[in-house]
Amino acid sequence: MQFKKIAFLTFFITIFFAACGSDNSKNDKKVQNVEVKDFRLTTTDAQTLNIKKLDDGFAFQEYNGKAVLVNFFATWCMPCKAEIPNLIHLKDKYKNDFEIVSVLLEDNKPNNEVKDFVNEYNINYVVTNSKQNATFADAVGGVKAIPTMFLYDKKGKLVQTYVGIVPEEMIDVDIQKAIK
Repeated sequence: MQFKKIAFLTFFITIFFAACGSDNSKNDKKVQNVEVKDFRLTTTDAQTLNIKKLDDGFAFQEYNGKAVLVNFFATWCMPCKAEIPNLIHLKDKYKNDFEIVSVLLEDNKPNNEVKDFVNEYNINYVVTNSKQNATFADAVGGVKAIPTMFLYDKKGKLVQTYVGIVPEEMIDVDIQKAIK
């Protein structure tokens, strides 16, 4: 009699764990493999940037036909602050063929504080403060350090990646390639 109870309990426990484990893991994998392909990033002045993931880069709807430098930053990051004058200069120099999109990687930063930062540093390019910023950072390949920048040519193809503070001259040479 005791053997039947042990056999029944063993069988029941095996079925229970098999049922619990197999279906959930398949569902979790399906959820994790969902890839976001369209992004709507909100700028500090309440504009929307529509960005679409391509096989080899991104299409920036509002900047069609222009090279785009995507700059991931934080307002507390000293190297990020140090590169702002260089980015302002590059934006002025290539204003007809080139755009900069700075993507803030700080959760729940009040927009008025980000606007104050933009005004304090006289930033002349787009800064996004959006709930999708982190998702977009993952989509470009993951941002492991800040500042990190990605330069895309006029067709949205990735030209160059920069991690850390980079000399303006190096970015300038790559922009010239990206706008051709």
